[in-house]
This record gives sequence, structure tokens and C-alpha cells, in this order.
Amino acid sequence: MPVTVVLAFLFTAGNRGGKPNGPTAVPATATALPGVTVPAPPAPNPATQQACIKVFQKLPLQLGTLAPRKTETDSSFVAAWGDPAIVIRCGVSRPAVFGTPTAAQLVDVSGVLWQPDPQKTQTVYTAVDRSVYIDVTVPANQDQPLPDLAPAIAALPQQCTATDSVGNTTNKKLPICGG
Repeated sequence: MPVTVVLAFLFTAGNRGGKPNGPTAVPATATALPGVTVPAPPAPNPATQQACIKVFQKLPLQLGTLAPRKTETDSSFVAAWGDPAIVIRCGVSRPAVFGTPTAAQLVDVSGVLWQPDPQKTQTVYTAVDRSVYIDVTVPANQDQPLPDLAPAIAALPQQCTATDSVGNTTNKKLPICGG
């Protein structure tokens, strides 16, 4: 399936007049869900672009039972599934809550450390231990997608370890990621 994602990316990137839609390009038979508008992450530098390409090559076409859906964005590094949409964005900024005393405890899913940011209608999880920050927005009442997404993010080598506001994660003392 990841090859299909790459092929969809390459096909749509070359045919959208400078507005690539990346791996969220949905085959006509895949879903009838309307596109979802998603804010683009910052324009990537070459290193971030290469890291995001590596992650997006490994993303699943379908997320559990959720069908992919088209995204309305100016970034190739945004994908969405289901309704309401679960959205992944690669190359985002460091989460503001990361490392603060009020931050929720880090979550370790299949060796990827996530900083959750619970909000009223959704939770935004940001992978904080890779060369780029990657966030996943999960609407309330949606199944947890992190186990299905962790293998794609784990394609990037772990750059650092992190600690939560209590001083640990996965029962080990770890230094906090810099930057």
C-alpha cells in the first residue's frame, strides 16, 4: 500500500499547478468524502522535506477502517482519513506545551514519543523525538490512530529522548529534547 501513496503523491504533485496535494490524493473509487481544509505546516527546508517524504512513503492508505480523504491545503505533507477527519501534518512547529509544567504526560506508542495537547473537541498529538515534528489531530470520539501511524514515523531515526512534566516516560528518566 505505501507504494500506492507515493504514486498518488507523484501523480497529483505534477498535475496541480504548484499546489501539490501529496499522499492524500484519493483514487476516485476510494471514497466519496468531501475534501477537508487543513492549515499547511511551515514551508519545509530541504532536510525537513526529505524527512517528510520518508514518513509519507510509509503512511497507510487506509487508517484502520477509515478511508482516506482529500485535503484542501498548500502542503504536500498533510493527509486525512475518515469523517470527522483524523489529520497528520509533517514539519510542524515545536508544540507550545512541550516541556511545560502543564503539559500532559508524554505517550510512548511503538517507540515514538508523542506530546498530547487535549482540547475541547480534539486532541493534537505531536511526535517529539524525531528530526521533524509531526502532529496528528484526533477528533473526540475517534479511535486512537497512533498505533497505525507509528511505523511511518519510526521510519525516521529517533533523535532524542524526552521527559514529561513529572520527569519520566515509560518508567525511565530521560533528558528532554532540545530546540
